[in-house]
Amino acid sequence: MSVSVALLLALVTVAVALIWRTSTRDLHLPPGPKGWPIIGNALQLPKTQGWVTYAQLAKKYGDIMHLSALGSPMIILTSGQAISDLLEKRGHLYSDRPTTPMASDLIGYARMTVLCPYGTLLKESRKLITGTINARNAPQLQRIMESKIHQLLPRLLTSPKDFQSHLRWFVASIVLQITHGHEIRDSNDPLVQMAELVNTQFSETATPGKFLVDIFPFLRYVPDWVPGAGFKRIAQEARHSLDRMLDEPYQQVKEQVMRGTASPSFTSELIESDPHPSPEQLFTNKMASSQFYLAGADTTVSALEIMFVILALYPEVQRKAQAEIDTVVGTAQLAKGSDRDSLPYVNGLVKEIHRWNPVVPLALPHMAVQDDTYKGYHIPKGAVIIANSWAMLHDPSIYPDPFEVKPERYLNRTNGGINPDPENWSFGYGRRVCPGQIMADDTIFLLTAAVLATFNVTSARTLDGKELGKDVKNIGGIICHPPPFTCEITPRSPATKEFIASLGAHGH
Repeated sequence: MSVSVALLLALVTVAVALIWRTSTRDLHLPPGPKGWPIIGNALQLPKTQGWVTYAQLAKKYGDIMHLSALGSPMIILTSGQAISDLLEKRGHLYSDRPTTPMASDLIGYARMTVLCPYGTLLKESRKLITGTINARNAPQLQRIMESKIHQLLPRLLTSPKDFQSHLRWFVASIVLQITHGHEIRDSNDPLVQMAELVNTQFSETATPGKFLVDIFPFLRYVPDWVPGAGFKRIAQEARHSLDRMLDEPYQQVKEQVMRGTASPSFTSELIESDPHPSPEQLFTNKMASSQFYLAGADTTVSALEIMFVILALYPEVQRKAQAEIDTVVGTAQLAKGSDRDSLPYVNGLVKEIHRWNPVVPLALPHMAVQDDTYKGYHIPKGAVIIANSWAMLHDPSIYPDPFEVKPERYLNRTNGGINPDPENWSFGYGRRVCPGQIMADDTIFLLTAAVLATFNVTSARTLDGKELGKDVKNIGGIICHPPPFTCEITPRSPATKEFIASLGAHGH
């Protein structure tokens, strides 16, 4: 088929779709900003800080808001009630993912559990993951985390300026030991580098509407040399990275199993339990084993970076949390997972890490699988449903003083629904909730408690030396991080310094 014929067919398809979709105009769609003829709100969709823009629009249009791009409807949810009613209680209608020309088709992210269409493949992949990450296995997983913390603290003592690199090593070392039995020395490990590249490319390309091809799907058919077709090169590079991440780590473990040298891991158990899987099962196994790292590593690193920002910006919070650690745990040992219930203030700090600057401010989009009606509004089949988690977590009627870090807000559990657990809006929704939530939250708690016990974190500054203010805003695409910053990380006392050094000397 020639390019001109392909373009003509694509244009005819778009025109037919627009004519069909405009037939829904008589139906009572949710309110929303007025768009342009044909293209709707396509050129108004925010490219950055979309969670802030949508929260501002919701003040005018309400907690269920409609936008459109070339006739494709988008529904933005900005209240806990709407999110619960649709994504939780009607999960069977809203558990699919939308397909986008860039992320789903050109790159192939639909092969990842997080963006996989709702169906058997998704259910099987999630079942494999939750078979390892669950409350029953939590103590065993926590022991791995505690072992890695004993290696991390001496690194922070020796080269505190490299704390962000150390954090990447820390999270990668936990996840890759669990998933592939892979021990890594530093964040320059080839497997870590590969996974971080995939995560970066995913965050940069999976944001809905970022690329014109997502708004004008027929652009996928233009030749690579046409001006403006640079998105095709980006897609090719990202697809190659994803192919490698799915195949190479799995093959590495398979070869170790065949030689009898494989360490116990999620992937080795999959291979040993079914040495000759069907092509479908092999693909499911690869998807699940790679998803562990791809879904959890970058998000957990970002949350830990936010922890360091909070400790530096809120010295009074740091002091209170340290006092609780000293009283409950003592000064000659580190907190364990079993200590968590005895550390309510530290636990409240972890909740504020999730809430204050959420790692995924706009939840990954869901999609309606059939027409639905909610509060008298029509929600069309195929509508993209986006939950604005950031707006929920910064609603002053739910979290008073939402832009301040206040761990004590969670200590009073008789406050009439004020300050609910922010984890309800931090790990996704309904049947697409993050299957690694327990592991991520335990990692953040254990390291936060360890840093509080051993270090003082102060003087957060931008890379050009300016003092970082409390109005710091995360940056990024699907997954957000604090802006680049530095901070001072120093041992709390000479005795603490000796304790940290002893962890490294004993080779824990």
